[in-house]
Amino acid sequence: MRTRSPAGPLRGPRGRRAIARSWDLGAARPPERRSGAIIGALQFVLRPALSILARPVWAGAEHLQRPGGAVVCGNHLGPFDAFAYGHLLHAAGVAPRFLAKESLFRIPVLGTLIRRTGQIPVLRGTSRSTDALDAARAALRRGEMIMVFPEGTYSRDPDSWPMQARLGAARLALDTQVPLIPVACWGSHLLWPQGSTVPRPGPGRRVMVRVGEPIRAERSEGESTQQAAVRITAELMDTITQMLAELRHEEPPARRYDPRKDAYRPEEGHPRQRRPRRQERS
Repeated sequence: MRTRSPAGPLRGPRGRRAIARSWDLGAARPPERRSGAIIGALQFVLRPALSILARPVWAGAEHLQRPGGAVVCGNHLGPFDAFAYGHLLHAAGVAPRFLAKESLFRIPVLGTLIRRTGQIPVLRGTSRSTDALDAARAALRRGEMIMVFPEGTYSRDPDSWPMQARLGAARLALDTQVPLIPVACWGSHLLWPQGSTVPRPGPGRRVMVRVGEPIRAERSEGESTQQAAVRITAELMDTITQMLAELRHEEPPARRYDPRKDAYRPEEGHPRQRRPRRQERS
């Protein structure tokens, strides 16, 4: 009998179809992939806990098991995403390294932990905002993988589709000549909704993650760096959106939500503007 993932088949060893799970993705880590003692110790508690909270279902994790640096880019639905992506990365033999909001580094205990595990603070709107990019470039040139949320925040799209993204991930890839690896996640927003202070586990909940093929970040002839970053970012978000559509078994919207232009701004109390319902595919 054939086994299929919720997003379609995943080719396993020897061409057989399989569903990739946390217990069969272990890999020997070269120096640039090692997580360090703190993350290694936390995994003894976190990995079983995460698997109990929501059954992880992964597809395409073999795209993470490649040599050299890369910028791993995922959609962002809520607080649980960092745990879901970190779980996948560590199980695939990659040290979880995130570009994270600087405010997290100022939280007692948590700030110390994430600083000592090699996470990179992002200081937006300050004279030191380029420090994060410098640290990320150095890590990428060492052959590390950096996890980035291109949207910059949780998705505000009324139907939880990826929003218009910032250009930082593409610029990092262009500067260091490393690929972008697209990742789509679905189900994390139900386990830990935006605005909730704690997870809300429930029976039968699962977090599905699909990893896509690397996207080359190169300038075309006659193209400026800005133009290349815009083009590559659009390709990246189109790929993530399409993978998410496969996980959801739905058609994505024709236009990507832009938080800088569209009406829904929850922090200002604006009402949610929903799109018309799409017809179910036959």
